[in-house]
Amino acid sequence: MGQDWQNPHYGYYRQQQKRLILALAAFLLIAGAVVAMLLRRGPEPAAATGPGAPGRQPLHAASAPRRAVQMETNAAESAADPVQVSPSLSRPGPTVREPRPAADGGAETFAGHKALALSLYRQNDLAGAQEQAQAALALRRDEELIELLLKLRREIQVQRNYDDARTAHFTVLFDGYEHEEMKVAVLDILKDAYAGIGKELGHFPGEPITVILYTGENFSDITRAPGWAGGMFGKVDGKIRLPVQGAFGQERTLRRVLTHECVHAMLHSLAPAAPLWLHEGLAQYLSGDRAVNVAQVIPLPMLAGGFPGDARAAYAAYMVSLQAVSDLVDERGMPPLRRLLNELGAGKGMEESFAAAYGMPFSRWARQWRPVERGDGPETEPGPEGDDG
Repeated sequence: MGQDWQNPHYGYYRQQQKRLILALAAFLLIAGAVVAMLLRRGPEPAAATGPGAPGRQPLHAASAPRRAVQMETNAAESAADPVQVSPSLSRPGPTVREPRPAADGGAETFAGHKALALSLYRQNDLAGAQEQAQAALALRRDEELIELLLKLRREIQVQRNYDDARTAHFTVLFDGYEHEEMKVAVLDILKDAYAGIGKELGHFPGEPITVILYTGENFSDITRAPGWAGGMFGKVDGKIRLPVQGAFGQERTLRRVLTHECVHAMLHSLAPAAPLWLHEGLAQYLSGDRAVNVAQVIPLPMLAGGFPGDARAAYAAYMVSLQAVSDLVDERGMPPLRRLLNELGAGKGMEESFAAAYGMPFSRWARQWRPVERGDGPETEPGPEGDDG
């Protein structure tokens, strides 16, 4: 029998107390494990805002500056007074536009817009070239771009309804109503010229050449060429321009002029720094012209950068150029001439390039050169071609 003061339910209460203590201990162990795990992981990192920062990045964070730049570009472009342009003018241009430069008002932005304007002009994307030229002029005045805009306005007006025919090596733009019959003949001549000239030069351009066919009036308005010019190649835009009104049925003349201008285009892609006398002499030689004597022999160094505008003096310049190239080819053949062009294309000067090809500096050869005696020719008619330099 137990003591009088002892509670008869003491054993039951003692059991319940033990259970409570065990449950509390288990809870404390679990809570401690959770706290320890959280402490090991550390706090969640803040969202990163810079490139390369750890952790998660906010959606479109990198694209925000681009949107701001594009807004600045649009503002700079809208500052110029635009000319209304038919959307169809973009058709002859490239299918993929080059990236536009950012417009931040600095010198590099102006240079980028100008370079892109000239590039698009070479690809005959007239609307795009005009847009970029205006964006550049909104930042800085530039005489070359002002002149380009004047050209673009004239060309956009003339080409607003032009069609185009394309081959692997040429894009021919023409008035579908005026020149549809000429298109096939022109493409055939260009195909033959490309193969023959490329074989002689040992060079085929990587990009298609643009050829634009005009009426005589439009040709004169666009090129500002002298009245005796029968065609023109532009070094700035790389295009051949040709007046073909009335040329149907004159295939021999058309072939000669087109071949001449193709030589200019293909030679320019090979050796852009070739002197003008070499350009014109080689273009005449490869198009089938033959040199004749002229009363006035102009020193070749004077014909490196330009020809006279007067018809009689221009004829003498063309013929002296043809005589020089003919003498070089007749005496040594085409391989040294190809070597000369390749050296020029590699960025070397005329003196060094000529010495590598012919064994003496150009200045010495030019001083002692005298044209081979040939038959006399007319002295009043210049060659049928021009060059806008």
